[in-house]
Amino acid sequence: PLPCDLTFVIEGEEEVGSRHLAKFLKANRAELQCDAVVVSDTGMPDKDHPALTYALRGIIAFEVTIHGPARDLHSGIFGGAVENPAMALSQLLARMRDGKGRVAIPHFYDDVRPLTAYERREFKRLPVAGRDLRRLLGVKRLWGEQGFSAMEQRSARPTFEINGLTSGYQGEGSKTIVPAWARAKITCRLAPGQRPERIRKIVRDYMKKICPPTVRLEMEAGHGAEAYLMPPTGPHARAALAALRMAFHREPVLLREGGSIPIVNEFKKVLGAETLLLGLGLPDDNAHSPNEKFDLDNFENGQRLGAFLWQELSRGEF
Repeated sequence: PLPCDLTFVIEGEEEVGSRHLAKFLKANRAELQCDAVVVSDTGMPDKDHPALTYALRGIIAFEVTIHGPARDLHSGIFGGAVENPAMALSQLLARMRDGKGRVAIPHFYDDVRPLTAYERREFKRLPVAGRDLRRLLGVKRLWGEQGFSAMEQRSARPTFEINGLTSGYQGEGSKTIVPAWARAKITCRLAPGQRPERIRKIVRDYMKKICPPTVRLEMEAGHGAEAYLMPPTGPHARAALAALRMAFHREPVLLREGGSIPIVNEFKKVLGAETLLLGLGLPDDNAHSPNEKFDLDNFENGQRLGAFLWQELSRGEF
C-alpha cells in the first residue's frame, strides 16, 4: 500500500497558462486539499546533479504591431517619404536593452527581490557550464546582464525577449515595398517581486513614449503569471532532497528555473500548498525544439524518486 494518499491532476494547457485548471481548482477546492503538490516539469543542470527547483520566473506575453500606410506601397514611388513600419519597429525594439545586457525600460527592475546570501552560496555549488553550454547551444560566446553568472542570468534575473518578428514580403525573390505593418511577439520573464500587470504597464508606457509619431503602435496582451518562490529550507524541501539523494545516490542541488509554470501560484493561493518541482529534464533534451527527447536513465530514476518521495512526505508534519 502507498504510505500516503495521492490525487493525480492531469491537464494539457500549461503552455497557454492553464486557464481552465485554475477554475477547476477553485470549483473543487475541498476535494483537492493536500499537504503538497508535486510537478515534474523542470530540469537538472546535468546528469550528475539531481535538483529540486524552488523558484520559477514569471512571465508576460504580448504582441506589438506598428501600423504605417493603409496598404503596402511601392518603395520606388513612395520610399523615403513614408516611415517604414519594419524599420520603426526594429529601432523601437533596439531601445529595449542597453549595452550591458540590462533591460533599458525605466523602473523595470524596481521590485526585483535580490538573492539571499544562502541562495548565492547554492548558486556557487552548481556546475559551471561555460564551454559545454556554448557548444550545446551553438553560440560563439555567452551573453547576458553584467555582474551575474550565466545560471543567475538564466534563472534569477528578468528578461525582455523577442520571440518572433514579421513584416513585409516573405516569399522567394524580392518585392520592392514599404510594408503596411510590422509585428513582434514578445515575452518578459519576471523575477520574484515583479508583478505582471505593473511590468506590462511600464513596458506599454515606454513603448508609446518612444514610438515615432509617423506610425501607430498597437499592443495586444497575452497570458501572464507571477514568479514562484518556495522556502528552500522548509520541511517539504527537506523531504524532496532526501528522496533525490536516495534515488540518485548523489547529493542534490537547489535550483532556480528560468521557465514559468503559471499554475503553481494557483496551487498556493487556492489550496495553500507548496509545489515541489522535481523535473528530470536535461539541457540537451531540445525542449521546445525539433527532436525533443527524454533520457531513459532519468525515466528510471524518476520511478525511484516517486517511491522515495511518497515515503519521505508521509513522515513529515506540515
